Amino acid sequence: MRGRLVLAAAALVSSPALAATGQSATASGQAQAVIITPIIAVALNDLDFGSLTSSRTASGTVTVGAEGAVNYAGGAAPACGGACAGVAPARFLVSGEAGRSYTVSAPATITASGTLIGGGSAPALAIDALTVHLDSHAGAVTSIGQLDDKGEDRIEVGGRLNVPAGTSPAHYRATLTIMVTYS
Repeated sequence: MRGRLVLAAAALVSSPALAATGQSATASGQAQAVIITPIIAVALNDLDFGSLTSSRTASGTVTVGAEGAVNYAGGAAPACGGACAGVAPARFLVSGEAGRSYTVSAPATITASGTLIGGGSAPALAIDALTVHLDSHAGAVTSIGQLDDKGEDRIEVGGRLNVPAGTSPAHYRATLTIMVTYS
């Protein structure tokens, strides 16, 4: 008897299961999407620290505020005797879907590479204390902007150029990259 139970159990396991007939039902849902205008940022002008002189014995800084104020400190001085023409924060135009909010991020520091007057490489200079000003939030310190009814906003970015004592005459350039993202 015991042999028959094993055989019967084996037959049940290896047999295909038959589906029982029954009711069926259908339902319909929807798929949807909203396509909006892509967000873009376009550089309008560069962060420009202007022409300056460097002390042989004291380090200095030049700070260009996001709102446009300029401050020279320590061994850095304007080459033109006052605030030189052309000194300005970087400016960007952001455009996208009208009324949408977005976030902007900028690096904490960037490095300017230099070419000595007369040729050759100059030591790199650090640009730090980068500050961001959004026209949509005048006076507020925020990284969240709001596109106006035309789908635009403007961003200004300032920073501080650190000039070591005895920096040789050179032309300096750095890449300042910002990122804007719908929030």
